[in-house]
Amino acid sequence: RVIYRDIQSGAKAFLAAEYRMCVMFLAGFGVVVAMLVANGAHGFNGKVGFMTAFAFLTGGVTSMVAGYVGMMIAVYTNARCTVSAAQGPDAIAWRESFNAAFRGGSVMGFALSGLGLLVMYVLMVIYSWMYAFETEAVELFECIAGFGLGGSAIALFGRVGGGIYTKAADVGADLAGKVVAGIPEDDPRNPATIADNVGDNVGDVAGMGSDLFGSFAEATCAALVIAAQSVDLVSAGWDTVIFPLYISAVGILVCMAVSFVATDFQPVRNEASIERVLKTQLTLSTLGMTLAMYPVCMMYMPDQFYLGSKTYATACIGMSSSKCVSGGAHAAFACIAAGLWGGLLIG
Repeated sequence: RVIYRDIQSGAKAFLAAEYRMCVMFLAGFGVVVAMLVANGAHGFNGKVGFMTAFAFLTGGVTSMVAGYVGMMIAVYTNARCTVSAAQGPDAIAWRESFNAAFRGGSVMGFALSGLGLLVMYVLMVIYSWMYAFETEAVELFECIAGFGLGGSAIALFGRVGGGIYTKAADVGADLAGKVVAGIPEDDPRNPATIADNVGDNVGDVAGMGSDLFGSFAEATCAALVIAAQSVDLVSAGWDTVIFPLYISAVGILVCMAVSFVATDFQPVRNEASIERVLKTQLTLSTLGMTLAMYPVCMMYMPDQFYLGSKTYATACIGMSSSKCVSGGAHAAFACIAAGLWGGLLIG
């Protein structure tokens, strides 16, 4: 318990120092973003600059919160997993320690993805009050794109800053322990292992949390900007344009529904069963997501649309183009399914 508190306080201290630098960066670069975006091709537009900068700041702050939440969950899960692994007999120790680690990772994943989804949707709703969706969808979602930039900027700090710290702490602990004192790596007699564990949490967990959020925000914002360029998709309505958010939302619900398989229905009993259980979990998640997305695609995607400023009727009749999409619902489902199963096979 003392070691757990030391690791937790060290991780908090590092993130506090790092996030102070991040806040100064967000403030300074936010002004740069506002000025550069406001001075567009059609002259100065302070409204666009301010709203893009606000989305940038929101994305950065959300990324910082995601990293902190992920780190705190991981530190607590580390202690619970260690205590669970010390139980006996071995079958119970394997099951309980795996379940503690799996549930901790699940909570972190659901918290980060849910937080990002919620903040992005609220920001979109607020911006829709300032821009008419039917006529100004392009401007609306181009301002929202600042959200992804903010998330990626903080993810860079988290991964690079935390990564440098964790490597320095790891090497320092090894040098002090194995070279100077002649004791094994990660020996409890070496206090530098505390710094090593702090580095693992702030680099591999907090940095990864911000990185995951940044990737989610970037990909979603890019899809929204592309969708807003299509007259047909905008005409189909708000739900069609924000379809990428529905994909993420359905994914969260499906993963929650099948998360009990690895912990309750097919628990780990020994070291050899870990890989099998995880593969079963991934396969069921992919299968469930595939089945769940088909009716969602049928519900929200139009049958025909053109990815541009023209309509399908004026741009695609009598000609062939990669921007002309027919059977839109089935095409969207095919792309989602290909990504799901391709990622599963590669992983």
